[in-house]
Amino acid sequence: MRDAREAPNTDWPLIWLKRWIWIYFFLLIFEGALRKWIIPPLSGPLLIIRDPVVVMIYIQAYRCGRFTLKTMWPFAAIALAIIPLAVTQVILGVNTVPIALYGLRSYLLHLPLIVVMAETLTADDLRRLGRWLLILSVPMTVLLVSQFNSPSLSWINAGAGEGAKQIGSAGGHIRPAGTFSYGIGAQCFVMYVAAFLIYALTRPGLYRRRLLWPAGIATVAAIPVLGSRTVLFTMGFLVIFCLVAGASSTARLFGFARMLLLLLVFAALASQLPFFEEASDTLSARWENASGTEGDVQDVLSNRILGSVESAIDSAGAAPWLGQGVGMGSNFAAVLTTGAASFLLAEGEWPRVVLEFGPVFGLGFMAMRVFLAIYVVLQAMRSLKRKDLLAWLLVPAVIPLLLMSIMEQPTYQGFMVFGVGLCLTAARAMRPATKSHRYAVGQNSGSRFKFALGD
Repeated sequence: MRDAREAPNTDWPLIWLKRWIWIYFFLLIFEGALRKWIIPPLSGPLLIIRDPVVVMIYIQAYRCGRFTLKTMWPFAAIALAIIPLAVTQVILGVNTVPIALYGLRSYLLHLPLIVVMAETLTADDLRRLGRWLLILSVPMTVLLVSQFNSPSLSWINAGAGEGAKQIGSAGGHIRPAGTFSYGIGAQCFVMYVAAFLIYALTRPGLYRRRLLWPAGIATVAAIPVLGSRTVLFTMGFLVIFCLVAGASSTARLFGFARMLLLLLVFAALASQLPFFEEASDTLSARWENASGTEGDVQDVLSNRILGSVESAIDSAGAAPWLGQGVGMGSNFAAVLTTGAASFLLAEGEWPRVVLEFGPVFGLGFMAMRVFLAIYVVLQAMRSLKRKDLLAWLLVPAVIPLLLMSIMEQPTYQGFMVFGVGLCLTAARAMRPATKSHRYAVGQNSGSRFKFALGD
């Protein structure tokens, strides 16, 4: 049975739908360059440059029969709860129209892209996306190194907005941002590249060596340059997921042994680069400085995860039943009300949502994200049982973003949505590689994406 997502080359509506998804992908990576270097006077409007693109994706998806109530009902239910809440807050004078609209676009507009991607993209599309991530990893690392070695006030380290600059790290260095507005984008980018890189290393012939070797060295080299403990934690979980996958099948042991050997070679080669030692020392210094305030690894993970949830529960007891305004916790609201970006409500996502939405709607919205995270993990586990690893390897990068990232921050939001879409697509579209190591579309995954734990 032919998968419904495959279509002949003459299916122009589907072709254009995929092209719009590709535009979204490239804007996610390069919109920061537009804001910082190319059109800085339009830095504010460019913050939401992907919004009209995602609207075009939905219009085209509707024309292709991939934007229907049957697949979008969870997001329709969320919208039916949050939109009346936002309207009520405006009527009662709790919120203003511009801030409410920004909040609604942050929480509602991009979420359906997850399903559109899972409905539309094939395994061959995933292969192309992975190839582009690996291709871009090399110049991205070169740019990251240039930013790491440049003064904090140099043009290459400009932030998005007038007078903005990058976050400091240690030893007088900044946390480089690459083509993104700030460092969080580069961190998410490297985490996704690492997942595709490890997947490719377990599948000889998937990509050419002349792509894998530079990408592998660049990815390893970028880790200390970024100076991010989040990236280190994610890489650690990625290693654990690799071990789980290897232990679940003796047939994979040879592939994982080969992958581990190649990673060690990449690390050895990367360590010879002139900047690597200084970057490693900077990361070590930052780790020690942060450990002095946040504690060891266990304390950090506990504070970032359990601490955020506990803070949300505490906020639920103090927040008004109708909340303080959808979007009120965003930097957009802070700039409108105070003239400067700041945390008006809370720094963490869980207490911020609870304070904006109120205890019932806020905890309900976060519970939806938890349910979606569980669903993604279950789908990735099923893919693992079918002997394909990509969805499983994407989980360590995707799930923390889904559960903890700030949706009112466009870069976080974009990587969260696109990552979940990639993960679900991989879980449904991938099949074990043939002898020629080509991708194939799953024959038994069904003709349409459905939100059901038993599908």
